[in-house]
This record gives sequence, C-alpha cells and structure tokens, in this order.
Amino acid sequence: MPTRSDSDWGEWPLAKLFRPRAIAVVGATSKPGKVGRIVFDLLRRTERPVYPVHPTQKTLLGHDVIPRVEDLPEGVDVAVITVNAGQAVQAAADCGHKGIPFIIVVAGGFSEVGAEGRILEDKLRAVVATTGSRILGPNSLGIFVPRERIDTIFVEHGDRALAGGGGVAFITQSGSVGTEGLGVASNIGFGLRAFVGLGNKVDLNELDFLRYFGDDDRTNCIMLYMENFSDGRAFLEIAGQVSRKKPVVVLKAGRTAAGAAAASSHTGRLAGSDRVVSGAFRQFCIQRVFDEEQLCDAARVLAGAPLPRGPRVAVISSGGGYGVMAADYIESRRQRTRLQMAHLSPDTEAKLRAIVPGFASVANPVDLTASATDEMTGDTLRIVTADDGVDAVICVALFAPPGISDALVAHTAAVAADVDKPIVVVGQFGPFTDGLLRRFYDNGVIGYPCVARAVRAVRTLVERAEFVHTMEGTP
Repeated sequence: MPTRSDSDWGEWPLAKLFRPRAIAVVGATSKPGKVGRIVFDLLRRTERPVYPVHPTQKTLLGHDVIPRVEDLPEGVDVAVITVNAGQAVQAAADCGHKGIPFIIVVAGGFSEVGAEGRILEDKLRAVVATTGSRILGPNSLGIFVPRERIDTIFVEHGDRALAGGGGVAFITQSGSVGTEGLGVASNIGFGLRAFVGLGNKVDLNELDFLRYFGDDDRTNCIMLYMENFSDGRAFLEIAGQVSRKKPVVVLKAGRTAAGAAAASSHTGRLAGSDRVVSGAFRQFCIQRVFDEEQLCDAARVLAGAPLPRGPRVAVISSGGGYGVMAADYIESRRQRTRLQMAHLSPDTEAKLRAIVPGFASVANPVDLTASATDEMTGDTLRIVTADDGVDAVICVALFAPPGISDALVAHTAAVAADVDKPIVVVGQFGPFTDGLLRRFYDNGVIGYPCVARAVRAVRTLVERAEFVHTMEGTP
C-alpha cells in the first residue's frame, strides 16, 4: 500500500481537511468566551487565510467579516460551523452549495438529545448526499494538527505543550476524553500528529481516518477512543491491515451494561457487546487498553521506543524497594502478555562489580544504592543493555541521591540513542516530576512517574512485538 509525505498531501482523500488552502469560521463573533470567537482566535495562528463569517459584524480582531457563506472567496477547503444545532444545518447546506469540501460541525443537540436531534442529523446527511461535501461531526471538537498550526478545539487541551508535533494520530469519539487525556499526557511529553474528534459521525467516521493515517508516513501510531463502531467487521479488517505497518491502540468504552447504556445516551447510538471485543482485537493484532491513562501511555511508548526482541526485562535503580516492586509487576501472571526478569550473564555482573560500590547488588534488579551518580547510572545502562539476555531495561531515575543531577538525562539519552533495545525510565522528583519526565522525553527517552506504568509500557512493547512476529509468521 502506498504512503504519503507532507509534500503530496493534496493527492489523497481527506488531505484538504488537514492541509487546507483556506478556512472559514461560520459564526465567528467578537463576544469573548463564545465558541466562534475562540475557534477563530485559535485558527489565526496558522499561516493560511482564515475568514470569519457573520451576518451583522463588520470586523473581528483586525479581519474583515464576510456576511454570507456565498460571499466567501474561492479556495476555502474547510468550514468550521460554530452556530447552534438549528442554525448549523442551514449553514452546512450553504457551505455545501458553495463547494467547500469539508465541513466541521461543533454544535451538540443532535441525536444525543433524542428524536428532534435525529431529524437534524438526517438533514446533515442530505447535505452530504446532495453536495458531495464531507461532514465531521456534529457534536465534534474538530481537528488539531500541530505541524500545520490548525486547531479548532475550543476547550483547554495542552495545545502549547503539544505544539512540536509528533507521530501519534488520535481519533476519538469523545471530546472530553480526548482533550483531558492529551492535556495530562502533554505534561510529560507527547508527540501528536493529529487529533480528530468524531462526534456523532453523520458522515466521516473512524474507518475514514483509520485508512488515512494508516497511509500517512508521518504517523507511526494510531490511538482511538470508541464507544461504538460504524461497522465492526470493517473496523477489524482495516485496523488489522493498518496494524501490519504501525501500532493501533484502542480504548473501547461501554464494556458493561451500565457503560453501554451511558454510551447510548452520550452518542445516540447503541454500543455493541463487549463479550467478543478482546478476542477479536487480538486476532487482528489490535492492542486494547482500558482507560485514558493507559491509552496515552501506550501510544507514547509505541511511538517513541524500539520494539524488544523478547520479554526479558532488566531493572536498574538507586533504591532497592523500587527494584522489588518492579520485579513483582514484571513477573505477574495476571497479565495477558507475560514478562520475565532477565538473568544477567556472569560477564555482565563482573563488569558491573567494577564500577559500583561493593555493597551494591549487581544481580537483576541492579541496585546502585544512594551512592549512584550520573556517570555510574549511564555506565550501568550501557553494560546491561549490551547483555544478550536482556531485551528491555527499566531505569528508576531517582533524584534524591546527592550524586544525581540533571546530567542524568543526557547520560541516559546517550545510551538510548546507541542501542536498539527499549529503555523506559521511572522518573520521580517530587513536585518537579513532570518537568523531569518532559526533559527525558525531549531527549528521546520515554519515562513515567511510577513503576507500574513503566512496566505496563514495556508490556505494551512486548505485546506489539508479539503481534509483529505473528503477522510476519516468525516465532
């Protein structure tokens, strides 16, 4: 299957949604706090033309306001409709007849509120059928593409922390789950390729975007939050095909009867039975998670760390208790993907003994004690990763020992850059933990604030490696 680079986005379906020539904001207003004002203000950051549309306003933030959609110039590829549900249908029709290829409807008040809302959605479908324009939403936060500085998300979402971009495409049926998850993940570093809020899916759905990002060579991981599937069988087949090229991680909510009922209330659609979801996902090599923290944690490590060759994990720490906890998590048999503590070779232990204090432990887990220094930790990492019996390393980076400083980040990053094995850090530094983990991330090292999440991240990598071997037909 072909792939796409940034230079030829325009040759592909959906391309103009993510790289439009110009954007219109229908319902843009000067009133502070209104969705139309917030979205227009966000979109002014992009380098492409952005046109405010409002029937009575003359100017907005130094821009001339266009009174009607039909008065827009040619070349507008995306229209963001920020008016209420009743007005949004006519606005979408106007945009469709104008020939604008993509329409984002952010208003709620459609099928999720009952029969009247479903009638409005049917009218939006008629716009698609009669004009050929594609609709994202309604009840959608739209899109966020950091590299293009295109952002229609009108609630707080860590946008400045995510501005550097990255390789993860996030497709979400819930705006709140998507934005809150991203906001927390961005505190410790998260590389976002694009965010897509599906909303009620009257037209564009998860299958469209799964295909699109599956072919995008700047996307290296796809994460989804879903409450129901537009076509479950098609989803499995398409996600299975995409998984041959890049990881697909799914948080499928509505697992219980109560959760399914809540999903129906939220989206206006029935959620499918959860009884066969996990088995089907594994059959098609789709990775499943169960909360928003797991979703973001999995995407971070899959996008930023190499895959291990096996399940053998070594642990390095300057605090013995952390090594014990890590060993417990690693050897747990309650997980669907098994890990095991690696056995260090006699040669590795001899090399470690030459650089660590005499009272330190050189068996796995390696305990450097509070005598650890930046250089000692870096040298230990290099020795342990060179052991053929080690497939992955968890390094507990405690900043309490007096010999540890911010230079540990550079020492760890230097080793990680030289080896093809994953190194996952547990970083703790009191109230400065998020900043520490962000520095690790900016230097190419994936880190988490606790042992359990770091072990889970390694487990995610091992599961992905197992899936890759399965798809390749190798043991």
